[in-house]
Amino acid sequence: MMILVSLLIPMALSLVAYIVAKKSTYLASYISAIALVPLLVISGYTTFSGVIYTEGTFQGFDILAFKITPFNGVFAFTVALVGIFVALYSAPYMEHRSHELGRDTSIFYLTYGFFLGGLAGAFVAVNLIMIYIFIEIALIASLFQILYYGYGDRVRITIMYLIWSHVGALLVLAGFLFLYLRGIYYVPLLVDVKHLGADYVAFLLILIGSLVKMAALGVHMWLPYVHAEAPTPLSALLSPVLVGVGGYIVAAVGMYILPSPELTQWLIYYALATAIYGGLMAFLQKDIKRLFAYSTVSQMGYLLLGVALFNPHGYTAAALFYLSHGLGKAVLFMTAGYFIMYLHTRDIEKMGGLYGWRPELAGAAIVGFLNLAGILTIGMVSEIILTVSYAKYFSFSYAYYIPYALMLLVTSIYAFNTIRAVFFGPHKYEGRGPVDIALTSIVAVALLSILFLLPPFSNALADNVYNTIEVLKLWK
Repeated sequence: MMILVSLLIPMALSLVAYIVAKKSTYLASYISAIALVPLLVISGYTTFSGVIYTEGTFQGFDILAFKITPFNGVFAFTVALVGIFVALYSAPYMEHRSHELGRDTSIFYLTYGFFLGGLAGAFVAVNLIMIYIFIEIALIASLFQILYYGYGDRVRITIMYLIWSHVGALLVLAGFLFLYLRGIYYVPLLVDVKHLGADYVAFLLILIGSLVKMAALGVHMWLPYVHAEAPTPLSALLSPVLVGVGGYIVAAVGMYILPSPELTQWLIYYALATAIYGGLMAFLQKDIKRLFAYSTVSQMGYLLLGVALFNPHGYTAAALFYLSHGLGKAVLFMTAGYFIMYLHTRDIEKMGGLYGWRPELAGAAIVGFLNLAGILTIGMVSEIILTVSYAKYFSFSYAYYIPYALMLLVTSIYAFNTIRAVFFGPHKYEGRGPVDIALTSIVAVALLSILFLLPPFSNALADNVYNTIEVLKLWK
């Protein structure tokens, strides 16, 4: 029962954090971080060692069936790792926000463990209905965080988030129910079955619902509002870890009922369009949180592209993109929160020369952008593998390499332009930003994203995920 216990501990200790937060925000944040350690250990061990953990009978309707392989282990590991550092980061930020609002932070820490436990549960649950239940747990928890601690018109943003997220989740649930009618109760990828045969209705429901969750092009409208106005610790989790659930569902369930192989090429075009559009919109933003929100739209295009290429390298790249995006975007959103706390602005035009204001923060943020651009971080591993996958799919059809190159170029342009505008140029702020646990958490996550690039970590990640996927022979 190790997997189930690792999911329940964050939820149970949230009740303790709720009580403690009424007197000490910092102690509540430490409890929230420690609660995720068991999940980090078990998912990390699976991911880096290749060992597979299985719980449950897998007989009939077994709702307590769980499985962690290196593929879904990367997703759960990212949730736990980012969740721990965001919890630590949240202490000064939520204390700052609570003073602005005149309310304590107890609701934030009550819902924190449920949000992370629900997200992780969606990745390691094998019963299809349990995936939906875990997604709903995470959704409801995050709704309260936006409603109580968000910015702007919090009620309107909460309702928008509620509607869009539930539309996506209910469409996925409807697709799952169609599979139930066929006697398919479990995530195909986790029970090592081959292609289940075409199912147009179930595939479209799961795909469209997942695209809504991912905020892909055309159904992305909710994300810039929600991520920009959510409390920044939640933004640092919504952007990298929540939206990726949709990509995982498409890979682990949707592609097993693919109606026609030709659809993969249309998904590839759509993924490229999403990545390019999101990057262009990020380039145009002046609010740094909205910039990072549109960057998430772009990065979800990368993840969807890995899945749509429908080969072992593509699936491996998608999993590693989730990790690199999780680390990179957590750094960037936490950096935005640091600016909000100590500079009291989100406007990029009011920034400039901030490298001298806090060099460690600037260095960490640059590493965060390098994750997105695929340079000298774990993001480089994922991008190289994605390029190999793309080349295998299109072979000598060189015209198709043009939109791929454009996608990479757009990402680099908005990343390096933001670095220039925020951290270099004329100095607009005197003095130095404080050194606190928020800054320490930002720097630590940035360093981890570099560490994972180095052997043996990158070798273990890429090899274990690839070997797990190759064994399935899904594309045969």
